[in-house]
Amino acid sequence: MSVWHMMRWTFRGWVLVVRDEDYDQASSSIDRYETENRDWPPQKVRERPRHAPSIIAPLLFAALALFFLVTGPVAHNSFWFQRGRAESDLVLGAEPWRALTALTLHADSSHVIGNVISGAIFASAVQRRLGPGGSALAILTAGTLGNVANAVAYHTMGNDVHRSIGASTAVFGAIGILAATQLALDRDHAAGRKRTMQEIAAPIVGGLALLGALGASPQSDLGAHFFGFVGGVVVGLGAALGLRKTRPSPRPWLQVGLLGATIAILLGAWRLALPYRLVWPF
Repeated sequence: MSVWHMMRWTFRGWVLVVRDEDYDQASSSIDRYETENRDWPPQKVRERPRHAPSIIAPLLFAALALFFLVTGPVAHNSFWFQRGRAESDLVLGAEPWRALTALTLHADSSHVIGNVISGAIFASAVQRRLGPGGSALAILTAGTLGNVANAVAYHTMGNDVHRSIGASTAVFGAIGILAATQLALDRDHAAGRKRTMQEIAAPIVGGLALLGALGASPQSDLGAHFFGFVGGVVVGLGAALGLRKTRPSPRPWLQVGLLGATIAILLGAWRLALPYRLVWPF
């Protein structure tokens, strides 16, 4: 016969009523239940950022605003746009460096300000995982892959020459990197237990949701945004392999080297883009 007799609701909550002779057994059963379930459900392991916060990412995106003061808006059609914007036929042909230089050009002040703000936010999150130098190189690579893939898509569809500018392709590359690296981190946190499909799909679905929320306006280049995100996923998965095989370590010399390589690649792309008869502005 059960020791439980009656459950009653009071203004202070539920009250369990038992017979006096069953009190000890009921109390012992409740104590055992609380002991067995003290740590259930287990708390999810929180991510521990591998790198300390840094102002490098905001500074790099702020540099885009300063560069806009040099190039002016696209309406002026300065030589910066003539030589640096991404044109699908040239990106896939004689001037592939346009896939990089286009990331630094913006149509107007609102365009550059939006990319500076959103880029600084997402790039700051990426650099907590990859470091300042690693995140800069990864985001630049993702943005470049996005512009190349976008050019391939337009060429494959047989459309007219497609022109694009803006760092938003790299911004969505940063979102893709975050989504892909989160997959690897979740796998590490789930060691010893089977992950649910929701846990596996959540990072990518979240990234796609951001793509739809931030990058699908009628005035935006949805193709560049989408391929930037895909490029970020590809780069992020590659970076995730490194994250899983190495222990967290600042390695300042490596971060400085990667940051220097990123800046050198970007300046080198502009050096190829500008005609030699012009005075080199850097």
